[in-house]
Amino acid sequence: MAFSPAKRHYHRHPLLFFTLFSLFSISHARLALDQSDSNALSAIVKDLGINGQRFPSTNPCTAAGVFCERRLADNDIYVLKVTRLVFKSKGLDGFLSPEIGKLTELQELTISHNDIVDQIPTQIVDCNKLEVLDLRNNMFNGGIPSNLSSLIRLRVLDLSFNKFTGGLSFLKHFPNLETLSLSNNQFSGKIPPSIRSFRNLQFFDFSGNSFLEGSPALMSKADEPADSSYPKRYIFAEISNNGSSASAPSPHGRKSSAAEAPAPAPTPSTSNHHKHNGHRKLMRWVFGLLVGGPSGIFTGFIFSVMFKLVIETVRGSRKDSGPSIFSKLIKKAEDLAFLEKDDGLDSLQIIGKGGCGEVYKAELPGSNGKIVAIKKIIQPPKDATELTDGDSKLLNKKMRQIRAEITTVGQIRHRNLVSLLAHVSRPDCHLLIYEFMKNGSLQDLLHQVSEGTRELEWPARQKIAAGAAAGLEYLHMHHSPRIIHRDLKPANILLDDDMEARIADFGLAKAMPDSNTHVTTSNLAGTVGYIAPEYHQTLKFTEKCDIYSFGIILGVLVIGKLPSDDFFQHTDEVSLVKWMRNILVSGNPNQAIDPKLVGKGYDEQMILVLKIAYFCTLDDPKERPSSKDVRCMLSQIRDEADEVNDNTDNV
Repeated sequence: MAFSPAKRHYHRHPLLFFTLFSLFSISHARLALDQSDSNALSAIVKDLGINGQRFPSTNPCTAAGVFCERRLADNDIYVLKVTRLVFKSKGLDGFLSPEIGKLTELQELTISHNDIVDQIPTQIVDCNKLEVLDLRNNMFNGGIPSNLSSLIRLRVLDLSFNKFTGGLSFLKHFPNLETLSLSNNQFSGKIPPSIRSFRNLQFFDFSGNSFLEGSPALMSKADEPADSSYPKRYIFAEISNNGSSASAPSPHGRKSSAAEAPAPAPTPSTSNHHKHNGHRKLMRWVFGLLVGGPSGIFTGFIFSVMFKLVIETVRGSRKDSGPSIFSKLIKKAEDLAFLEKDDGLDSLQIIGKGGCGEVYKAELPGSNGKIVAIKKIIQPPKDATELTDGDSKLLNKKMRQIRAEITTVGQIRHRNLVSLLAHVSRPDCHLLIYEFMKNGSLQDLLHQVSEGTRELEWPARQKIAAGAAAGLEYLHMHHSPRIIHRDLKPANILLDDDMEARIADFGLAKAMPDSNTHVTTSNLAGTVGYIAPEYHQTLKFTEKCDIYSFGIILGVLVIGKLPSDDFFQHTDEVSLVKWMRNILVSGNPNQAIDPKLVGKGYDEQMILVLKIAYFCTLDDPKERPSSKDVRCMLSQIRDEADEVNDNTDNV
């Protein structure tokens, strides 16, 4: 699709024109694989045992399992670099070449479920951007490189089901490690205490190493026993001699290995009355019925009362267990005690309302004036037996949203994501406590701008776009598993005191395992006007669905109108996306810019951002850029503009 921008703008700033050309030819340009990567990759696939006939020599980035991304080389020319190698269950029987260390941009090496032999080459430590190293279920042997901990970006290390030997001295410092599996090898010695310093570790498994000493074999994220010496987010599961877990053995689900003991057979009582006549037996049967019936009813009543008392005791103990705290900003549970009272919210200011309930503003006790936002999620005040189908569906939906919030922003931290500070459970509702965002949402701000009560100049809008893109990149590229937001829109972009964008409301978010290409849902989720067409049609979503939504947000920032604005209802396209496309190919794309911003020296930048929005909203999700590409393009536009301004000032 060709664009016809106003020529006078690019004639004045040819640098920006060439920047535009380089940015928007990404999806069509035929970049070459870096020569060093190409040579190393050829040696790696050969030594692994991949048949040369199955591996293209002219364009190796198109081969199955090879993933490349664009990088800027030393000579300021873009080239392709290998970032991921994924060869699962390929029947490979070779070895891992030392040339692996020359893939300097490699982020993932997954060669699990093969028959690969020999040792891990020491050159693996030269892949200093490596985040995932999965060698599970092969025939590797020997020791692990002692300086493996220099790979400080590593998040997943799976060496299980091999023949590795030696000690665990390589477990020195992995600040970002989340998953560690060394099970079913021949490691020896003691488990080093340094693993206590792995602050992000959520699961490890040392089981099946009969020569290891001390410390539990397996750990998963769950409730912790009281006597544990490890951080409270961990639980240890004892491993029996036969290798089966005795309790909570797996992060993938609980499985009990205890066999049910057979009930003892009742001992038949011998009676001395067999010689009595039938009349005597009948009388005894009647007498037993008259006495035993009421006695059984009474016993059943007592049992039911005791059972209810036990249930209430359990519920009461759960209720009194206190809030769940996720941030050091809340120093002690007592600071949230006022929220557990029935009237704890009555005196607070309501600052918003949503589908699940109100949002309140409160000052956090003992925090020197720290302001927080409290989202109240109401649940029906009924017993389970009294819930209608509608109540049950609503309750399930709300509980899923609470769980999604806790498992995303409750567990991760990024400057462009709203942090969940705590969760308080009450009989009638759940309370989620967040950082308070002074400047509200982007949607509220744009509404105020349209009414003339606030101003929002282009540099501030550009900062918002860059911040939101950085947050989205973290969710898609730097967190494992990837997190798909599914409801990106201006109302869910909050602005802090410095007008920094924070992505909020993860109630619809879904975690997508790295091995999955998509996730299928039973119902459509999101907001009309921001939902990607392929998700609407197939109920399958990927991170490219978020990119589509983000492209619309970029369009809103430039155009100054939401997709629901009446303006689009009176156009031929009746759609922000289609209207934006037609304007960009017209002779005057500047008419798409918010009139409040036109003529202030930023027109060219805004047209460039609008074209990024165009690429983000392409109908084919495969042609949309990644969140990292979007963030890089926005940064490059801003940097080029700053450079032009600096040159102008020096003239």
